[in-house]
Amino acid sequence: MGFEFKLSEQGTVQVVSFKGKITTEKDVDELKQVLDSKSPNFIFDLSDLSHVNSSGINFIIKSLTRCRVGGGELVLCGLNGSVKQLFELAKIDGLFTTYNNQEDSINHFNTK
Repeated sequence: MGFEFKLSEQGTVQVVSFKGKITTEKDVDELKQVLDSKSPNFIFDLSDLSHVNSSGINFIIKSLTRCRVGGGELVLCGLNGSVKQLFELAKIDGLFTTYNNQEDSINHFNTK
């Protein structure tokens, strides 16, 4: 299985649901274009992401920077399994605000 994503809108927040594997920069090319055209507040739901390597980590960190520079925020939810372990081993889990599910992530933005 390759990489797929689904974009939905929850008020002023864009929710991107990841599915499959991110193994190359090419996997996220289409998603990069979508992110550049949307508001600066994003939730990345990684619950269906089965594998990510340095290309995927690089993309997620660059997305965080893009959001912050644009005056927004990037929140992650659904970190689990090997993806969660990689974030912890690389010591980047502390860079992000994380939640267990989309509902809690959406509430994060609604309480601001």
